[in-house]
Formats: sequence, structure tokens, C-alpha cells
Amino acid sequence: MKVMENNFIRLTSLKDKQPVYINPSLIGHFYPVPEKREYGTISEEKHTVVGVVTHNNGGFRVIETPARILELLENIK
Repeated sequence: MKVMENNFIRLTSLKDKQPVYINPSLIGHFYPVPEKREYGTISEEKHTVVGVVTHNNGGFRVIETPARILELLENIK
């Protein structure tokens, strides 16, 4: 399957730093999640959750900020 760059935005998975391609018309929500510390160490990095309307899986955890995602969305119009 050939991915058309102009029909998808490319984000980066928090878990393995691999690309995640998302169809912008299917984004239902996205929100920032702050860094979480437990016992003086970082237990969860700061990231953004991007939810799509076709799945109820809690969303994709990506390293891009909401501002960067909005920028990517503006660039494809």
C-alpha cells in the first residue's frame, strides 16, 4: 500500500519512536499529557494522545505537541 503523504500526517510513536500515519479527517481529539514522576524518577514522558473516530482504543501516544499537530494539519489544507 502506498501512503500518500498529502492525505496523512506523520507523527512519532512515544513507545518505539516509529512513524504513525494518521488520516486527519478521522482525528476525533488530541490532548497533551504532562510528565509523570514517581519516587523522584520520570515514570511517563510528556506526550500527546491522538484519538481517531474509528477506534475506541484510547488513542495513539505520540511525541509531537498539540501545537505541532495543529501546524501539520494547517500545512495539508
